[in-house]
Amino acid sequence: MRLKKLLGLVVVLLNPIFSLNLISAELNEDNQNNSKTLSIENELTKSRNRIFFQENYSIDENIVLGNIDVIIRPYQLSAEEIPEWWSEKQAYDMSFILFKALNYYPGLNVFLQKTWEEKLLEGENISEEISLVKTNNKKIIISPLVDDFKFQVLTPKTRGIGVGIVAFNRKTCINETFLSTKYKFTSPLDPSFYMEDITSKQLLIKKKSGSSLNANLLIVGMGGGKFKAPKKPVKEIIYNSIVDSAEGLYCSLTNNQECIKHFQEREYEYPTVEKKRKKQKKDKSC
Repeated sequence: MRLKKLLGLVVVLLNPIFSLNLISAELNEDNQNNSKTLSIENELTKSRNRIFFQENYSIDENIVLGNIDVIIRPYQLSAEEIPEWWSEKQAYDMSFILFKALNYYPGLNVFLQKTWEEKLLEGENISEEISLVKTNNKKIIISPLVDDFKFQVLTPKTRGIGVGIVAFNRKTCINETFLSTKYKFTSPLDPSFYMEDITSKQLLIKKKSGSSLNANLLIVGMGGGKFKAPKKPVKEIIYNSIVDSAEGLYCSLTNNQECIKHFQEREYEYPTVEKKRKKQKKDKSC
């Protein structure tokens, strides 16, 4: 009897500790989620400042699509080559970033078809049923696709001044990152529904220059000049692409004809196609 009472007393004393640990874990999770959301919103703001300027259309912020629910599916990969940064989790993360980007615009009811956490809980079987949206509103589903991704380091450009003993060299290293995405619209309960696909093609060019002073002694050179090329800006181009796409999606959803025309008729930049040089070693010092 005494042992049972003692065990009971221990349980009573430990219960508040268990409760406090549980509350602490929940608070830590909330703080992490808030920090992640704030970080995403900051990156989205940076991208808007980078890519939106002097546009020939305006956004009507008074439009309210209260009778339409917009559902975003996870990104799918349709590119021929799989980028090294691509993963199933990345597909869900990109959809969440698009969700936050569309929330920037007023008057939209935006939902995710499924979060990565829900995907993990439900296992590998992804249901086609839209379970998050229980309203009677018209539903428009956005299916995002990654069409193409390329990264290349161009042949460094080198300029030299001086002959003989001393030479001054300046080198410029350039890399190009290209991301093409497409967004398809469907409405599961309306077979006659049709909206034009939205396409975004983003090209990021990064440059880095360095110089060296070389002392040439007969055929042996002494000096420096090697430096690292710019890093591959995967995060930056993903955010730029999603911000650009969100604007196009909003214009399509709100039937903004000036904006739609801009997205349909604009000209894109593409990666450089370098000529192949025979019997010449590629400069890999960048």
